[in-house]
Amino acid sequence: MKKNAVVFTVSSDLIFAVANLMLDIKRITPEIADEVVVIHNGINKKDLELLNSILPVRDIFYEIPVEDLSIFNQDTLRYFTIMAYAKYECLRLLSDYKNVIYLDPDMIILKDLSGLLEPCESGIKMMPSGALVSSQLHQDINDYDMNEEGICGALFCFQDHIDYMKYYNFCVFSLNKYAGFLKLAEQAIFDFMIQEFDIKIQSLDLKIYSPHPRDKDLIPNAKIIHAYGQPKFWNGLNDEHWNSNYQEWLSMGGSKYKKPTFVSKIIKKLNSIVK
Repeated sequence: MKKNAVVFTVSSDLIFAVANLMLDIKRITPEIADEVVVIHNGINKKDLELLNSILPVRDIFYEIPVEDLSIFNQDTLRYFTIMAYAKYECLRLLSDYKNVIYLDPDMIILKDLSGLLEPCESGIKMMPSGALVSSQLHQDINDYDMNEEGICGALFCFQDHIDYMKYYNFCVFSLNKYAGFLKLAEQAIFDFMIQEFDIKIQSLDLKIYSPHPRDKDLIPNAKIIHAYGQPKFWNGLNDEHWNSNYQEWLSMGGSKYKKPTFVSKIIKKLNSIVK
């Protein structure tokens, strides 16, 4: 019998954020993760062992299915990194799992999330963003309706009764076709997928699954809070819940947040220019 997976797609410098969420999952909503899948661009052996001591982990090194990264809008690629596009791999993972839940790493879990596992007809649960598809792009394209509401890719659930490889192949094809137009990373490609196949997604409420920590009126009813934008929990946004998990991770011997230095920022910028 196929199991349930929670997926994170992160660069190597955010493993501590994955650990924080895994501690929440273990304590608050363990039913959603028989296994945690970490899709990454590098993770050290010690951190991987520590993550496995929290919950069973499957790690996958990500290779973006795009041969030439110069086709991307480079500002978008620098801000989000290629790991944002690893979210499409959640579709392929349905060959191994019954339910695949994706979570952004800049979140805190407050309440049980097992309701995400309840079957839905379309097999896709996503949060409508409240913004138009056009806002996800640097400029409009003619192939899809720009005036439809787009999705928010911070949290979603895919179920294995969908034609997941058809959807995955479409996402990869569209990524290569529209990379230069993408503004909010992977989200517009999911918008195109929904329109292309006329998918009636089951809507998840942003006010329940993604309010910002500063939205104090929403937090009492929220299941998740989401530190979208800047600052994050680890670089200026103080939160006792997050801090407690982070200290536990550090006490285990896990890698800590490394604040970017002036030199590292210059090197990153130079590398992006060379590429």
